[in-house]
Formats: sequence, structure tokens, C-alpha cells
Amino acid sequence: MKFLVKTNTSFWAKIFYGKKTCIYQIKFEAIAFYKNGLYHNTKNASYIKYDGTKIFYLNYQYYGKEYKFTKQSWRRFCKLQTFL
Repeated sequence: MKFLVKTNTSFWAKIFYGKKTCIYQIKFEAIAFYKNGLYHNTKNASYIKYDGTKIFYLNYQYYGKEYKFTKQSWRRFCKLQTFL
């Protein structure tokens, strides 16, 4: 997995259109986890803002914001989804 730090939008376009798997840090705003160019993280939130807001994505589907899951409940949910 690659760690990418950049602020311009053309760099984000390389991730999205190039279908990259990486962690993208937006300076002073957020950290985003990508798999094949779309939000995805099985261990924790896929989009974490510096103000503490967390957004959860799995298999490119939105599953809720910060108060719906904790780190442990999200991992448990991801394990259950593999059996479905």
C-alpha cells in the first residue's frame, strides 16, 4: 500500500481514475483510505477528518458515520459481511 500526500485535485484524479490502493492525506483536512480508487477500509473508518468525524465504507458502500460504529464493532461487522 502506498502513502500519498498532496493537496491538488489532479493527484486525487490519479487515484480515482488509476484505481489505486493507497492512503491519501489531505493537508490539515482528512485522511482517506482507498482500494481500487474507491473508499474502503476493513480495520477502521475510510474517511477520517481532523475534527474527529469518521465515515465508514466497505466494498465501496457507505455504512454510517462516527457514532454508528466503534473500531471493534466495525471489525466485527466486516467479518460478518465476508460470510454473506
